[in-house]
Amino acid sequence: MNVGVVSYKPIESSAGYGSYKAKWKQVSSAVVILDAMITFHSNQGEGKLMIFITNFNNSRDLMEIKQQYDDYKGTNINFLLDDFAIGHTRWSVPKKATPGDIVVFMCAKEARHNLGMAVSSVPDSYGTDFINFVEKQKNLYRKYSGQLLGYGIVSSMPENDGKWWMADIDGLLQFHNTVPIDDFNNFIFVSRTSSITYLNDEQWDRLKWIISQKNHDIFPEAVPPEKTILEDEFNKAVKKASEKPIDELRIIAEKKKSKASSSMLRAKVYHRDPSIAAYVKKRADGHCQLCGSSAPFIDKNGDPYLECHHIEWLSNGGIDSIDNCVALCPNCHRKMHIVNSDADIQLLKKRISN
Repeated sequence: MNVGVVSYKPIESSAGYGSYKAKWKQVSSAVVILDAMITFHSNQGEGKLMIFITNFNNSRDLMEIKQQYDDYKGTNINFLLDDFAIGHTRWSVPKKATPGDIVVFMCAKEARHNLGMAVSSVPDSYGTDFINFVEKQKNLYRKYSGQLLGYGIVSSMPENDGKWWMADIDGLLQFHNTVPIDDFNNFIFVSRTSSITYLNDEQWDRLKWIISQKNHDIFPEAVPPEKTILEDEFNKAVKKASEKPIDELRIIAEKKKSKASSSMLRAKVYHRDPSIAAYVKKRADGHCQLCGSSAPFIDKNGDPYLECHHIEWLSNGGIDSIDNCVALCPNCHRKMHIVNSDADIQLLKKRISN
């Protein structure tokens, strides 16, 4: 059995499905709900707030996928996306969960693979409608697997339905931009054997900051870690990405094109993608892309030491992409930040376009 596969249960309420929509459309911000729930949690004296990631998966069994189609015309991902629109869902939670606890929804990284295994051979007798359903599911899991989709607040005590502990989740908020596991797996280990991953306060603070980098209206007051910590983790991620072949790295880096976001600490800290930095350095092949000289030394990882530079600076709205990023020796890097002549800018653009 795949833990966490069947974590959704259709809403059953005497008030009716539509009443949730009417109720939660009146709420302008999930932050208001979050504050209210935390107050409720404290007033009940029920102990420390619990924060956890629910890592929902999909079945590897074709019969189970067919059963989901016959019964609900959807899978976990369909139900969750629909429920984001009304701000409410009913989902599996830990038995010890209490109202006010925070749940972050993640589509398991393995979900796409599991679905592919389940539907690798579909009998013709299942019909065209089911085959079309499968294709839609593949597209959804291709898009969302390994991503954080949103979060909500536990609003009822868990009840056992015979298989899972289920609870109402309110204040359900979808992230405009999903957050991939690669953005936080350096400080959060998401369990592959359990559907629940518990977070401590430090992990939650870090995760809120990462979420806010991609979704500026969510957790706007989140505080970034010390700049030295971010730089150290970024350099480690670059080193790990550099282990991939350059052709594979280019494909990954090209998908990561984005306008870099920033946070304030002692100075502005910009969120960059390590895959882009790793590819740009490999593309330079050990030579500064401005002066053409060899890298001044070999770093402790055994790589030529070059620094990544954004031709159009991130602080001026430049894009973090392989088309706006070059590898420079330290002297030329400082030159571009002090002089930044039009001639040098044009030369760099010409070199990366060839």
